[in-house]
Amino acid sequence: MRQISSISSLLILLVCTLFFVSTGFSQDAKAGEKIFKANCGACHAWDKKVSGPALQGVVDRVQPGSYGDVDGWLKAWIKDNAKVRASGDAYGNQVYNANAGLAMNAFGFLSDAQLTDLVAFLHAGPAPKVAEPGAPAAGTTEGVASEDDGDSDLWMILIVIGIATLIIVIFSGVNRSMKNVINQKQGAEIEESSSVWSAIGTWMKSHKKLSSIIGLIVVLTLAKIGWDAALGIGVYQDYAPKQPIAFPHDLHAGKNEIDCKYCHSSARISKTSGIPSANVCMNCHKAVQEGSRSGKTEINKLYAYIGWNPDSMKYTTPDGKMRTDTAIEWVKVHNLPDFVYFNHSQHVEVGKVACQKCHGEVEKMAEVKQFSELTMGWCVNCHRETEVNFAGNDYYLKIHEDAKKEFKHKKDFKFTVDKIGGLECAKCHY
Repeated sequence: MRQISSISSLLILLVCTLFFVSTGFSQDAKAGEKIFKANCGACHAWDKKVSGPALQGVVDRVQPGSYGDVDGWLKAWIKDNAKVRASGDAYGNQVYNANAGLAMNAFGFLSDAQLTDLVAFLHAGPAPKVAEPGAPAAGTTEGVASEDDGDSDLWMILIVIGIATLIIVIFSGVNRSMKNVINQKQGAEIEESSSVWSAIGTWMKSHKKLSSIIGLIVVLTLAKIGWDAALGIGVYQDYAPKQPIAFPHDLHAGKNEIDCKYCHSSARISKTSGIPSANVCMNCHKAVQEGSRSGKTEINKLYAYIGWNPDSMKYTTPDGKMRTDTAIEWVKVHNLPDFVYFNHSQHVEVGKVACQKCHGEVEKMAEVKQFSELTMGWCVNCHRETEVNFAGNDYYLKIHEDAKKEFKHKKDFKFTVDKIGGLECAKCHY
């Protein structure tokens, strides 16, 4: 029995060891795929030549030479391919010459752990494409608030009124039936059934105080709904227009973790955040020619706008350059009145405000919608509640010193934006 128990223990230990090893390997390969997408995907594809050769089967092609093994050669090549070639490595120079002398970038900034993960990915290959559970297809409005959401309060009130009316009618009928049973025994006149409105009227006459309170609540609620509706005129919260190309922000900014300011680079230095040119898109989409949700449909629209042939990997224009006679007519989502001044760089760079503060969790949106009200009251409240980020921010040094002197007598004082002129009319209106 002890022997069997020992064998069982060994088997369990072996299974656990294999599980953790395989799990660790898959995690390494998964991490390596992210590193590949972030650093290598612009020049390399897995199954076709882009700027650099296709990487499928690269571990079988490598001739490690003096580097001992394939992994050692790959790490050295990725880290500094020029150094590998300069050492006289035969295979490295063969690859260099086979690709018309186009040198690969050096990635010396990658740590040994990252290089190990990246090489694990080259062994394992890309993960199979699986539809993301619950993710809406690009171009659909799933997950985007309906235009009728603003009427939900009204519908709730109507439902409550309907239920209350039904209860009154039912209980009035029950009350009448019970009375008729008593009347029948006493030989009194039997009450005839009445209409719904008669039943409600009878109930209200016998419950005047309660009827008055309910009526007042209904009137005040409807007045509040009307007031909110009036305030909502010109407010387009949840606005999500259809775009010429279905661009899934949740895939780019969320799953692939692309920084907002990589595409909207003007937000750092300009009043506007800017719309990225197709050149920025092509940094990745020369290699990435098929989407995980829409296949080639949406990416082919991008190629059509700029005149790119994914098969020949060249522009189709006579001069071999990107088309300039067409433009992608993106539909603006966030609109402010002409008399309102808003500076992105002032908020993003100076104020260190995260994009999500105003735009919501864009990294979770299949289709971008207007998340915030963008009303004057909304902006003012933000300036009243948000504290100024003084730490390491030279822009605010003098303002900070002046504010400390001005408000030193106040206990538990918070340096919110309104204290440094954030509520001055001329800051936003001109």
